[in-house]
Amino acid sequence: MVRFHIPMIDTTPQSDQEIQRHLQWWILVRVLLFTVLFTLTTFFRAQGHDLILPPTPGILFFLLLLYSFSIVSVLLLNRQFCSTHQFGAIQLCFDALFITLLIYTTGCSNSDFSVLLILPVIAAGLLLPRLSGLFIAAVTTLLFAALLILEQLGWTPSYFAATIYTPPASFLTSSNLFAVYGLLFFLAALLSGQIARRLRITEEQLQYTAIEFDRLSILYKQIFDDISTGIITTNQYDFITSFNQAAERITGFSRNAVLGKPFGQLLPDISLLEEQGRSVCDFQKQNGEVIRIGYSFSFLNMPVQNKAEERQPLRWKVVTLQDISQIERMERQVREAEKMAAIGELSASVAHDFRNPLAAISGSAQILATDKDDPGQIDAGTFKTLIGIILKESGRMAKTITDFLQFARPAALQAEWFDFSRLVDETLTQRCRTTCGSVMATVTKEVDGQLDCWGDRQQIQTVLNHLLDNACHAVGLQQGKVVIAACERVSDNQAEIQIEIRDQGPGIPLEEQDKVFAPFFSSRTDGTGLGLAIVRQIVAAHGGVVEIDKNAEFTCIFRLLLPLPPATP
Repeated sequence: MVRFHIPMIDTTPQSDQEIQRHLQWWILVRVLLFTVLFTLTTFFRAQGHDLILPPTPGILFFLLLLYSFSIVSVLLLNRQFCSTHQFGAIQLCFDALFITLLIYTTGCSNSDFSVLLILPVIAAGLLLPRLSGLFIAAVTTLLFAALLILEQLGWTPSYFAATIYTPPASFLTSSNLFAVYGLLFFLAALLSGQIARRLRITEEQLQYTAIEFDRLSILYKQIFDDISTGIITTNQYDFITSFNQAAERITGFSRNAVLGKPFGQLLPDISLLEEQGRSVCDFQKQNGEVIRIGYSFSFLNMPVQNKAEERQPLRWKVVTLQDISQIERMERQVREAEKMAAIGELSASVAHDFRNPLAAISGSAQILATDKDDPGQIDAGTFKTLIGIILKESGRMAKTITDFLQFARPAALQAEWFDFSRLVDETLTQRCRTTCGSVMATVTKEVDGQLDCWGDRQQIQTVLNHLLDNACHAVGLQQGKVVIAACERVSDNQAEIQIEIRDQGPGIPLEEQDKVFAPFFSSRTDGTGLGLAIVRQIVAAHGGVVEIDKNAEFTCIFRLLLPLPPATP
């Protein structure tokens, strides 16, 4: 089982290696920035613009000092004589000092470079911990305050007199300027630190997401390649986009040979034009072998890439394949085994049902045979009784054989419209004064006068005979009531005939209701156990169902629901 560890997001500052790399870039930016600034300002002054700049030797000395400090910083950066955070703070403090000197020599409060003091503060917030950023903001504020104090005291360079420099009007003016810049420095430190923190969190989350995506990609590839089911995907033009190892094994085609090829051209036996679902077909592999495969496909709604695709979503397909040749062979073997077991069970049941009638017939025949050898031994009454037993048991055997043949080889349906009420009358006439034991059962008819039914008339009559026979037997000794009722109803927009055979017998226990439809299951000593099995078989052939129910008046109700065909316009 694959286990993934989800790490907690680390919001600590950057590592020493990252800070060293960023400081190297910052030193390079420092050199380039000051070089470009002095170059441009010198150029503009030469063009006649009024700018406050130190003399050229002073500029060269400043640049030489800056270059020397930057070279020494780069050399000391990798020596690790102090922590990387401390080294970075020192560098940014000197940057604030250099910028302050630049501002001091280019006009103090009149300098155009005052805004550059915010750069070290922002860099500290981005590169160093929050406290270090606030420390650099404090250092920068103090340096700017010292600059304003020197200006307020009049300690400014002498060459300012030949420029457009204007001293501050009052101490209040310098105080306002200090307040504005000081607040700006601390706000820049806080905001840049917050931005840096969010950037670090986002970067780590993206890194974690990339790692998890790589893991899921590897897991997907392993599942895709190792699963025993063949998987094929196609794009909206039915060109194959992926083909796993199981699909290679089932079809005989290699992955490289089918990628980018039309699905219908390479695998014409597999039809993707039908509705989504499970299908089977005979498939010819690349080597000519024909196998039986089961396949199914479904659509994948891929994200659109342009506006033209928004009107018609991409209908990619994923197709799954399985070689079911072996499975079908095993299913046939199981069906044959079940068939043989069923034949054995039916044979045993038929033999059991024949044993008792044959014993009675054999015993009666033996008694009659003694009368042949010794006439006068059997009187007329006994002779009639023995002949009755033979005829009764012969009829019982004949009924068993008839029911067995009807159950084993049901006749084809000859469906037609017929008057159900008339069929009930004919059935009841044939069964007029049917006796159950020694008591006659009375059957009450509750059927609509004009009720047309659709089905095989003879088979429906067989169903009624079996159900009435069971109902009459159930109520025979108790002199209960038997009712046959029928009506037409509509259920789920389907018209159907509802037929009920109700009786007031002992009823069917709940635990036996699933068994009564099994072949050769009977609680009657003279029953074959095939009547209800035949009933369910005939009703199922008509597309209907059989239900067992009861109510306060009737202890057993057999309900038949036979669907009617839709009416023709």
